[in-house]
Amino acid sequence: MSINDVETAIVDEPIRPQECGRVRFQNSWWPAKCDGDMTFEPGEVVRVVGIENITLIVAASFAINSGS
Repeated sequence: MSINDVETAIVDEPIRPQECGRVRFQNSWWPAKCDGDMTFEPGEVVRVVGIENITLIVAASFAINSGS
């Protein structure tokens, strides 16, 4: 699986620095982590930036360029 377009996921379990959490992505639950020093809480929308084995790599959704 590759992440080519801007994809988003919804956090289900908290994602903290150096700890995996869980997100809902493409109608499935996935383990997820952030390579940065950020915390995401349940209900937040995050941007999927990559995948490592079966774990999604996520980043803050505000980093998406909306063109406005």
